[in-house]
Amino acid sequence: MVRSAHPLFLTISAFFIALESGCAEGTDAPQNPSTSASSSSSSSSGTGGGGGAGGGGEVVPEPDGPPVLTIVNGVNDHEAIRLCFVPYPDGGDPAPYPADPSGLAFAAASRVDPASLLPADKDVYLHVIAGDLTKTKDLGCATLTEGNAPADVVVAPVAVIPASAFVAKRSLLLVPTGCVGGPGHTDPLEKEACGPTYSADTPNPGLLAAAMSRVTAEGKLSLQAAHAAQPMPSVDVRLVPGTEGGMPQQVAPSLTAGAVGPFPPFRQLARFEWGSIAQAEILTFVPGQLVKTSASPLDAALSRGGLTQADFEDGRAFTLVAVGAQPGIAPGAFWHALTWTVVRSDP
Repeated sequence: MVRSAHPLFLTISAFFIALESGCAEGTDAPQNPSTSASSSSSSSSGTGGGGGAGGGGEVVPEPDGPPVLTIVNGVNDHEAIRLCFVPYPDGGDPAPYPADPSGLAFAAASRVDPASLLPADKDVYLHVIAGDLTKTKDLGCATLTEGNAPADVVVAPVAVIPASAFVAKRSLLLVPTGCVGGPGHTDPLEKEACGPTYSADTPNPGLLAAAMSRVTAEGKLSLQAAHAAQPMPSVDVRLVPGTEGGMPQQVAPSLTAGAVGPFPPFRQLARFEWGSIAQAEILTFVPGQLVKTSASPLDAALSRGGLTQADFEDGRAFTLVAVGAQPGIAPGAFWHALTWTVVRSDP
């Protein structure tokens, strides 16, 4: 099954230019993300949520670094996906990613050297491949994306990503989001599971595409959050330390859909102040209120990102990535609950 859609052209280069040419002020006020959308796709290139270390007026430049790509699977209505990065507009027949036909599991993370995966100096048209991935073994992206996919394989065009995104001296996060549909993927709670625009006839595959900050502080953990759960409204993201009587720390206030924030990152606590990672939790709240909407264990989120508790140490930067359903919605017949994955911002 191939979903047809007009390609969405991501305008994420402006975000990289902003980090290249300017600085940001640390503030507790929310920052609106820069987003664009078409009928069944959405994308992000901005930041949301304020607050960093130090007081207002702090000027922090984003450091250059080698181009790095981190992919997290946020497609909520399948257990795993593969991706096709098809050269645009000329087309081509690259191999699907990952090479293993079992695919990238939901909420799992993978770090990639863009030069090893993508054609040089070419825009790419991203497609999500889902369904019975065993049938995609030994098939190239031309077969899968040009209408010849096997039965029970779902192919969803998502967005055209400019070549400039992959060569910028930034740490790029790509999270395919939403639901791509499939047999039986309908339910009274489908919008809470997939997003407000989803239906069985109009799936809503989307994409969060944004740079994660490499800004760090000596003797502190550096934290951002990424909102890649289409059904989730704007939230305050807080972390509660695993200490007796630990109080929730406001990491990313008023984080909006498709956003990564804050910039500069939250850098107020040292590792020892977070206490037992096994007891620490990632919390979501209604913005500016004490109404908690979800709680998720931090150690499980680290594990999904391929990290251990020993990796969570001072002087490093991390991004908490939210995927899945609306807070408070249990896993369903074809969807996952709200799920967090922690990835290195400076891998």
